[in-house]
Amino acid sequence: MPEKLKLLFLAPHLSTGGMPSFLLKRVESLITNENLEIFVVEFKNFSPTYVVQKNRIKELVKPENFFTLEDDKSILMNIIKENNIDIIHVDEIMEGFESFNQVPISLLNELYSNNRTWKIVETCHNVWFDPNTMKKFYPDAYAFCSPWHKEVTFSKMDSYSEVIEFPIENKVPTKEQKLNAKNVLGFDPNKKHVINVGLWTSGKNQKEGVEIARLLEFSNPDVHFHFIGNQAINFEEYWKPIMENIPSNVTVWGERADVDTFMTAADLFMFNSTWECNPLVLREAISHGLKIVARNLPQYMSMFTNYINPIDSNINTTSQKIVELLNDDSTAITIYDQLNSYKERYYSFYKKVKSLPIKQNSNFTPKPTITQSFVGNPFLEIRAENNDSDFRVEFYDEVGNCHYMKTLKANHWIKLNREYFTRWNTKVYEGGSLIYNNTLDFENRRVFITIDSKSLGDSLAWIPYMEDFKQKHKCHVIVSSFWNDLFKKSYPEIEFVQPGEVVHNIYAMYKLGWYYKENGSIETTKNPRNFRMLPLQQTATDILGLDYQEKRPKLNLPNVEKKKKVGIAIHSTAQSKYWNNPTGWQEVVDYLKEKGYEVVLYSKENDGYMGNRQPNGITKFMGDGRIESVIEDMLSCQFFIGLGSGLSWLSWAVGLPTVLISGFSEEFSETTLDTYRVINKNVCHGCFNFSRLDAGDWNWCPIYKDTERMFECTKQISSKMVIEKIEELIYDKGL
Repeated sequence: MPEKLKLLFLAPHLSTGGMPSFLLKRVESLITNENLEIFVVEFKNFSPTYVVQKNRIKELVKPENFFTLEDDKSILMNIIKENNIDIIHVDEIMEGFESFNQVPISLLNELYSNNRTWKIVETCHNVWFDPNTMKKFYPDAYAFCSPWHKEVTFSKMDSYSEVIEFPIENKVPTKEQKLNAKNVLGFDPNKKHVINVGLWTSGKNQKEGVEIARLLEFSNPDVHFHFIGNQAINFEEYWKPIMENIPSNVTVWGERADVDTFMTAADLFMFNSTWECNPLVLREAISHGLKIVARNLPQYMSMFTNYINPIDSNINTTSQKIVELLNDDSTAITIYDQLNSYKERYYSFYKKVKSLPIKQNSNFTPKPTITQSFVGNPFLEIRAENNDSDFRVEFYDEVGNCHYMKTLKANHWIKLNREYFTRWNTKVYEGGSLIYNNTLDFENRRVFITIDSKSLGDSLAWIPYMEDFKQKHKCHVIVSSFWNDLFKKSYPEIEFVQPGEVVHNIYAMYKLGWYYKENGSIETTKNPRNFRMLPLQQTATDILGLDYQEKRPKLNLPNVEKKKKVGIAIHSTAQSKYWNNPTGWQEVVDYLKEKGYEVVLYSKENDGYMGNRQPNGITKFMGDGRIESVIEDMLSCQFFIGLGSGLSWLSWAVGLPTVLISGFSEEFSETTLDTYRVINKNVCHGCFNFSRLDAGDWNWCPIYKDTERMFECTKQISSKMVIEKIEELIYDKGL
């Protein structure tokens, strides 16, 4: 009888997750093969809890063939040599073990030595590892779990490789089996059941799933959501706030050893993850014949396209898609069982690896690893083993001014406090020799830009410069705003995410807003200049390092026939922004009516809001609550009259000539394109530009509050002044 091939699986850890599940499936598939003897080594024991897969592996493997390494990792070499191991299959890239679980260089040099008698296989389970810059030791072969790794990530690696995906099995239950599983779990048989499986992390994105459930809590009481997966203490910052506000149609089960039963009982699988390689829970859901809603991520390379109903970050459309799928009685796609071919492929693969020549590696002397990013603040870390050198770090701006110079030891990091764009040139010296010289370059990088303001006007003002930034730097831009639906169709090359959504794998991040210190002064680490003395749009260009030019945003505008109609907006967010002439609006409306115009009021506030009465003779636009309906109706107007508020920015954005009435701010603060500004400079005005607005004081007037001159900036704007600007506009535009 031929000698058995001795196969050792080396796992970074065996705490519950995707990687241990992949290993478990391999062990289950191969343990009965009489030509193999299987060993398993756990490099580090993360925790005594959440070890469902580990416990099952220990049941399958001989006790004397299972090892968990303690602090002395060199024991691994003893295990390999004493058991005459033929192949070591590492269930992660060796240089990609967790930062707190790194494999010592000395051990790697011995493990990959050129005179070894064993072959080495590696499998990558992530999408962040870059072998072109991070790989130091090269295995004899790769067993990829995803085609993305073979065709994209590791395409330049010359080791032998095969793609062996986690198998889809035919586990589609009968109606009787499904009902029985529901009974076992205590599911209400009169309801539809949606499950989500995975470790509670920002990447798995259970928060989105919970919010989807909340949308259906009362409208669809026959739908119940179940979340299965452990809530590890190291991710408590993510899951604890979610658990404090769970809707009544959600059950959180924690980690379970009977996930198969949940899959059998479920009617739909919801997978909200934004950061995956080749998620085996999707394959398990497919195996059970479940309808699936999930993101169709680029790294899937269409392998799940036939099985999933794609979703994005719009929870409203996802919730409706779930309801539609649950009400659709059609059966899922036919499932073909891949388990037998999976077993055969792996055994053939190992026999092939056994016959390969030893992959030659150079003995590696560790050099300092310098990591740099610009997420919020410029960050630099120097990591090195057995290195007592001093490293001098210098940061220079575009014109060569040095903003930071400090000497660091290895395994230390620094973070600068400047958060706005600077084309940094970073230099690192070791012992007087320049070892790192990097000038900021975003080409092909992911850059995240957040519009922190909820204001419609701010969002309309700043969104055009996202595209300018992308074009200038040739990078992938991700934008978070509170008005995503208004911009998505017009900016298809930009990725939009919801505020608060975690974005992975970014190289830089910039926040757009007006930032103050606790004492009320401007936060100069976030805003390079006094934003109150600049046009509002220049806030964005200043922070993003762009040249300023007034630009309208791109909006997806319908074709609307013009009518003899004028739009107005009389309300704002502070009394100082109002036109405080008590007869002004009525006199202007009367003038417009005499000229035959219909006057439509687009402000959503009710008549008398904060003591401000709407003029007589107007039509109050009701709409359906969507900004798109406001835009469509507004486009039928010939021009617009408003204050320094979001609706004036909207009228400008859609291309309407706009009469803007404001004494609160200087003329440069708002727009100029097709804008007819009304201001009285003979009285106190422009307080917005020299004082910080107190949003908690509705009657804020920094100089003359509670005097006769309070709000004189707009009290002294007469209807005659506004009508003169209207007549100028009508003449200019030939109306």
